[in-house]
Amino acid sequence: MGSAADCLDAFTAGLFVADSATGKLKLEAFHSLSDAVIPGAVIGEGQGFLSWVMKNQRPLQVPRFKRDSRTLGFYADDVGLKSFLAVPLPRQAGVICVDSRSRFAFSAKHERILESLGNAVVELLDAERSRAKADFYARVMQWQMKSFSGCKEAVAAFLEVLGLDAAVVVRHLEDTSFFVVEDVFRKGEPVRSTEDLRGKRFPLGQGMAGWVAKHRSSLLLDRRKRDKEQGFILHPDEPLNPGPVVIGIFCPYKDHALVVNYCFLFSGSADISFWPDNIVNMLEFLLKGLLPWR
Repeated sequence: MGSAADCLDAFTAGLFVADSATGKLKLEAFHSLSDAVIPGAVIGEGQGFLSWVMKNQRPLQVPRFKRDSRTLGFYADDVGLKSFLAVPLPRQAGVICVDSRSRFAFSAKHERILESLGNAVVELLDAERSRAKADFYARVMQWQMKSFSGCKEAVAAFLEVLGLDAAVVVRHLEDTSFFVVEDVFRKGEPVRSTEDLRGKRFPLGQGMAGWVAKHRSSLLLDRRKRDKEQGFILHPDEPLNPGPVVIGIFCPYKDHALVVNYCFLFSGSADISFWPDNIVNMLEFLLKGLLPWR
């Protein structure tokens, strides 16, 4: 962004990255001569020029900018802008923009330069995500290679791998109409059971844990599109506060004639953009190694 500002003699150069789950744009990086820029500013769908550029995938040139700068969505104060230019990033990755307090309009050449810079930015973003995915695989391998004292410690450590906040383990004995809570964990807390929930029964099909047990199927939910998070893992008044990301893993276990279905629920607000596409299958394979729960 510093290079973009220097090349175009801009007052502020900003990079907004699109969140595919919410449709919002987040200010990922910027370079500015102003202290009024809001770090991490979020632009919702249908809000202002930046959202228009993202939706229509077309550049936008605003000469003789006469609006209050705050209408752009990333200034806390009016800074007296004279012009504004924004172009979409390739592959709908976001928007890159510049503004000026000295010139009344950016030229067609400036637009081409900004588009070229946008192409370079996307290459850098791809490299960053590839590194994040490699880091994730490295954490998974470290988890596999570590010797844990028991299943509880292993699941608690997996919260750190996923970057999520809470984990619940339940079991369902086939041909029964309820499931039982084995253990509940929260990131950063000592590895121990949450006694007020451990051993409690809930109707089969209730909550996300009950859904996984009833349908014998894993799930991955990203509920960031909703204004208000809905649903629960065990019961409506639970103290778990499930985050926008919930992943449920179904692991059947057979011991002679006894069939016990275990379900692992992980919840939190982690960035899942770098998770591999086969994350559910990967977790099913890894967590089956912890059974039977003990």
